[in-house]
Amino acid sequence: MSCRNRVAQAVGGAVIFGAVLMAAPLGAQGLTGDDGARPVSLREAIELAAANSPAAVSARGLDRTASAARRQAIGSYVPNVNLSAGTGRTQGTTINNFNGQLTSLSGNPWSYTNGLALNLELFDGGRRWSEITRIRATADVADVAAVSARFDASLQVKQQFYAALAARESAAAAKAQLEQAEQQLKASTARLAAGVATKSDTLRSTILVGNARLAVLTAENDLRVATASLTRVAGSTTPITASPDDTLDTPLTLPTDVELAMLANDGPAVRLAISNAAVARAAKRSQKSTYLPTLTMGYNYAFSQNAGGFVGRNLLLVGGNNASRQTMNFNIAYQLYNGFSRETQTVQADVTLTNAEAQLRDVQLAARQNLTSFVRSLQNAQARVQVQLAAIAASEEDLRVQQQRYALGASTLLDLLTSQTQLNQARQALIQARLDGRIARAQLSSLVGREL
Repeated sequence: MSCRNRVAQAVGGAVIFGAVLMAAPLGAQGLTGDDGARPVSLREAIELAAANSPAAVSARGLDRTASAARRQAIGSYVPNVNLSAGTGRTQGTTINNFNGQLTSLSGNPWSYTNGLALNLELFDGGRRWSEITRIRATADVADVAAVSARFDASLQVKQQFYAALAARESAAAAKAQLEQAEQQLKASTARLAAGVATKSDTLRSTILVGNARLAVLTAENDLRVATASLTRVAGSTTPITASPDDTLDTPLTLPTDVELAMLANDGPAVRLAISNAAVARAAKRSQKSTYLPTLTMGYNYAFSQNAGGFVGRNLLLVGGNNASRQTMNFNIAYQLYNGFSRETQTVQADVTLTNAEAQLRDVQLAARQNLTSFVRSLQNAQARVQVQLAAIAASEEDLRVQQQRYALGASTLLDLLTSQTQLNQARQALIQARLDGRIARAQLSSLVGREL
């Protein structure tokens, strides 16, 4: 090789290496990807979501509403009580019925009345009892909805939390890839300067460095997106991110297939559908009471007094020599015809029940389907993790051998780059397998309503 060619190669290698160094700030910018977010543990993120997520807040409001409705339904068996007090002044003239002349009103112009009234529905065709049953079923719906909302919020948090962890792992793998690529670029540049490598080696090494830097940027961007999503689903007013210390998986041993099937059949979604069907069933029974008569009782106890002028103490006629009247009455009512409104409401109640039962059946089938899907996904991910761990160990050893062979000139740069690519792919596959396993376990926990 002529001296001119060697000088040209050395200059070309120096220019390429300098260009890579000029691009270094691009990959160094924002290597953390946290943007000042506060690191939190998974447990803390779940607690934030349980307190702040709209579904959890709505479930708590539904529980309060159900408690108030239950109190009202029980109170319908207690008589309604009304107290009244009033006064009035009457003056003027009236026509005498005997001579047709106007005469002034006589007697005391001021009148005072006090009254106590009680009303109670004695018979309503079972409507109130059916209403209590419906309210109890509604309360069960509220309780199950709260559990379901808690696990739904937990699942959303886990998905974004694990995505942030996967992004961190991808960033670490990309940085290791970048470090290897930069070392390889230095080696190929030195070999080019020594005249034992071609310019193509340095060009390929430069491309490898650029790809590694892009991988770092992509991973950091994924971390920012996962951090923003985690902040939202946790309902935090300040940015939060997955704590780097919370990366170790300590999963519990899964129950047997039979136990999982029983848990899934009693999961939050199934229980919610069962409670909704119970509410529809109670509403249908309550609607039947409209075809029966109602029996009500009323009781009134009234005091009255007259005076020539306004007397403040007469506003409350308790004790003393006051006129009084007591009245008790019973009333039976039956609605013969109301424009087919009862029939329409009966059909609506029956349709609602039919829909609720169909929804329950579908939810139970969906629980079985999801159980199979989640369990198999988890098992598949666990197997992939073991395979990729072995693949990484083999790829690292293969890369080490190829680096030694390339340094001795026994292999080409293409062989070395192939080994590096295989190692990078194995690392990414391991990260994806771990993420898939974490997500599958989180979905399984949400399905059965129990941390697994």
